[in-house]
Amino acid sequence: MIIPESIKKFIIWIQGFDHRVLQNKDDVKEKLILPMFHYLCYPEICHREYSLKTYQSETYANNLEIAQIYFATDDIKKQNTDTSLIFVEAIEPQKTKLNEAIEQARFYSNHFKTLFFIVTNGYDINVFQRLHSHQEELIFDLNIDTLKNNDVASNFYNKLNFDLVRNIDKNTASILTYSKCSLIEKLIIRHPDLHYFLEKCDFEPSIMREDCHLVVVKPKVAIACNLPKAFGEGNCQIEFSSILLKGLKIHLNHQDILGQLMTGLHTHLDWGCRRFLKELDKNNFTVHLGQITVILSKLEATDLCLCIDEVCQNYKNSILEFENALETWDSEFVNFSQVRGFILFSVKQELWELMQQFTKEFDYKKGKSEWHLFHRKNISIRVSRGICDHAFIFPKFDRDLSLLPSNQVNIVYELNNVNLQSIEAPRFSSWQQDIGVRGTWTARYTKQWLLDKYIPKVINYYSSKSQLSESELLTKITTYRSERAPIKEIDNIKDLVPYLRDIQSWLHIYVENIAASLLKPYYQAYTNLVRNTDSSITGIDYIVGNLRRVECKNTPEENYSNSTDWKNLTFKYAIDCLDRQVVRINNSEYENSFKADLITRIFIWVIENGKISFSQAQLNAAIQALIPLWEQSRFEMRYIYPNQ
Repeated sequence: MIIPESIKKFIIWIQGFDHRVLQNKDDVKEKLILPMFHYLCYPEICHREYSLKTYQSETYANNLEIAQIYFATDDIKKQNTDTSLIFVEAIEPQKTKLNEAIEQARFYSNHFKTLFFIVTNGYDINVFQRLHSHQEELIFDLNIDTLKNNDVASNFYNKLNFDLVRNIDKNTASILTYSKCSLIEKLIIRHPDLHYFLEKCDFEPSIMREDCHLVVVKPKVAIACNLPKAFGEGNCQIEFSSILLKGLKIHLNHQDILGQLMTGLHTHLDWGCRRFLKELDKNNFTVHLGQITVILSKLEATDLCLCIDEVCQNYKNSILEFENALETWDSEFVNFSQVRGFILFSVKQELWELMQQFTKEFDYKKGKSEWHLFHRKNISIRVSRGICDHAFIFPKFDRDLSLLPSNQVNIVYELNNVNLQSIEAPRFSSWQQDIGVRGTWTARYTKQWLLDKYIPKVINYYSSKSQLSESELLTKITTYRSERAPIKEIDNIKDLVPYLRDIQSWLHIYVENIAASLLKPYYQAYTNLVRNTDSSITGIDYIVGNLRRVECKNTPEENYSNSTDWKNLTFKYAIDCLDRQVVRINNSEYENSFKADLITRIFIWVIENGKISFSQAQLNAAIQALIPLWEQSRFEMRYIYPNQ
């Protein structure tokens, strides 16, 4: 699709804007607001400044501000409430809370009768569209970094550029939403038979998938999704069959899908497990999708969740398939300078330069030995014999250091498009068929090949030529080896602790409720595992204190401060409390993440500090119960929280 020149100019400007230069609200006006509206094609003569002192209410009497107002006409005599388009209020860059300024802008926007009002501190930008008297819709809640995304910037331009906004019929727009909703609501109440005709608008349910394109349709909602390929980014479009939402198409990018939709899959509407969904009353829900907020009936919200469950499960599976097949879970994912990959280990710059030099001398076109298997590409190392690409190795320099010979260089397993195209070639019925020693190497295999074969060969080859000795070169390798036992191979109870800490860290920042089905076997298995702990364990007050915090949430009317003598507490009392939690979770549909966090802290403390008698069956059950919970936490910490 060809991007219009005006949008290109807007994108180039916003991507070059640095909010760190803003020192005060005058800077916000001069360096952000005025240039922004210039690139949104608003003529300077259509812009006027107003001191809000004349229009102050008592509420805002102490908050003198200068507002920027843009009009549809360049005729100063006609610049009035009939032609006003956008009201803009700048606040100090140091103010991170916009609520007070939004309330003030709302008041003045109603006074000036603008179509939109904007509040910004130079980094955060809130854009509201006025629907009718004293009501508005938040259409953009973003920051400068988000706005630098091409798709977001294009959407911003398309919603707020001068030609579009000035052609909005203000009289129609101000009453359109209100009158349409009011009229339809009255008609439905007076004519129940209309329900039958409205149902005729419903979509025909279906699920269709072709390669990475998935379409899921329910009667009230349809979602078309492009699933991610090889750690790439997907997207989706959501449509509704409702007559009120007819024509609305909500586009969500990769970050929106992961950050908003992925939590709480396959849970009920009223459990409070889904980030994008808030219950208004028993029949209506507020739904936040990207930058759009809509109110849906229970039936519409149910169909939306069913569609999201199908789409997001496939979306998640696509990511997991590549992670598992390419064995990348143990490495840190990085995305920089249009390079995506995983850090395997690091070396000093001297060794990296020798590694590069070796690839020059052993280009696959220069010989037929076992080591002539490289194809030099820019600064990366391409392991290839010209027929099959095994791996791409890319250097990531430490930006915190100057470019000196002692620089540390991270060795990155690059997800190169050339390589990814080969594993998706038509000759394979599935891309996994090309993964292996003779095809595309996994991250784990690549790491071991570099450490065990390639680097020793490079060091041996250049040891007589290099000013550094073999031992000096070897000391310049920094590997990142996991100190934890693989979860499925644990035979020591204390080896469970690192995994429990991962889960506790995840639960600690988890905002929504969690489906009880994920926690039931976990609570039961770990209560059984720690049941036979020596009563002399230290920190019994810590254990019972956390349990009381859990139970206080369950029964706030009880006064625990007087119910038990703290000096006579025993570990048996703690186990009785844990047993009650097991009974409670087995009779619950969802669990508060705060309670799950506290209970996990107890399990960690007991395993670290107690002398526990347990059977192999109890340990095995604990491992099996831990795996799905830990894998869920690993996925969300890697993909969901960075995108929220």
